[in-house]
Amino acid sequence: MRVIRRYLFRTIMAAIGLVMAVLLGLAGFIEFVTQLNDIGVGEYGIAQALLYSLLKLPNLSHQMLPMAVLLGAMLGLGSLANNGELMVIRTSGVSMFRLAGAVMMTGVVMTLVTLVLGEYVGPPLDNYARQFRAEAKHAGSGVATGKSVWIRDGDTFLNVSRFTDGLQLGGVYLYKIEPDGRLGAMGRADSAEVDAANQWVLSNYEETLFVDAGVKTRRSRRSIQANNLSPDLINLTVVRPEGLSGVELYRYVQYLRRNELDATKYMVAFWSRISAAFAVTPMCVLALPFVVGRMRSSGAGARMAVGLVVGLAYFLASRGLADGGQVYGVDPVIVAWMPTVALALVTLAALARAR
Repeated sequence: MRVIRRYLFRTIMAAIGLVMAVLLGLAGFIEFVTQLNDIGVGEYGIAQALLYSLLKLPNLSHQMLPMAVLLGAMLGLGSLANNGELMVIRTSGVSMFRLAGAVMMTGVVMTLVTLVLGEYVGPPLDNYARQFRAEAKHAGSGVATGKSVWIRDGDTFLNVSRFTDGLQLGGVYLYKIEPDGRLGAMGRADSAEVDAANQWVLSNYEETLFVDAGVKTRRSRRSIQANNLSPDLINLTVVRPEGLSGVELYRYVQYLRRNELDATKYMVAFWSRISAAFAVTPMCVLALPFVVGRMRSSGAGARMAVGLVVGLAYFLASRGLADGGQVYGVDPVIVAWMPTVALALVTLAALARAR
């Protein structure tokens, strides 16, 4: 059985690699095409656009892995079925569930790969890609990045900290300069967002005003201020779930809760990332009943079409439940895990029917 597991692992992994190469090539090309309008802005040229597109690929691959694993498993196992190798394995006394267990080992490995990509590779490179593009497009416009981002908006300087104390994310500091060069005001907010009217929305904002009569302070839960920045610079100040690792997402959720802010969006993102990684294993196993069942004699094109339908159904269900759950106040854990649990149940039912 060990020989069979190794053989299935090599076959499926080769097919997954082929599918990922095609999907990433297409995604990278689309990402590069979307940058064409920005080429020539500042110091952002073709080389910078290519580098930006390449830096985005790890995060894209993390998002596409569940579908890529399903398609790759269908292609790999389908080739074995077409050559009669699966039939030989079955007739040698290997049951359907033992065969599924052998295939599942490949799914477990790909689950670990998904977790590593989503935790250590994708988010850091995605953040660096956004900073790199903003610096290239707005060279000389008062933008500086590092552990924190410095941005100038007219007579206002903003500093957005990535980490404030190792446990908290965010922290926005504003410094307003008077025409004569004096510091007119300074303030701090827990986080900053941009509303539909392109205005700053600052949460838990505290401001100190320096006036002739002395110093005045004021506080507000939400402060709205004018914004004259470009979307690229705004993106540097917004805490985006796809730009955070799982640990950072968890810390940011705790930070928002401590400050009595809405953390639903980030809770859903946190649990969805974990559930999506664990969905890779049933995705891999689900290919088996398709290959040994009614689609035993079907070609690679038919299997790919079915795989795309199943993958898209899972993707749309995950996104739809995530959005609907936030609107109707459903528990984020239920919203995030429901598609994965449903996928696992469908896989078990399909295996039972294929016996």
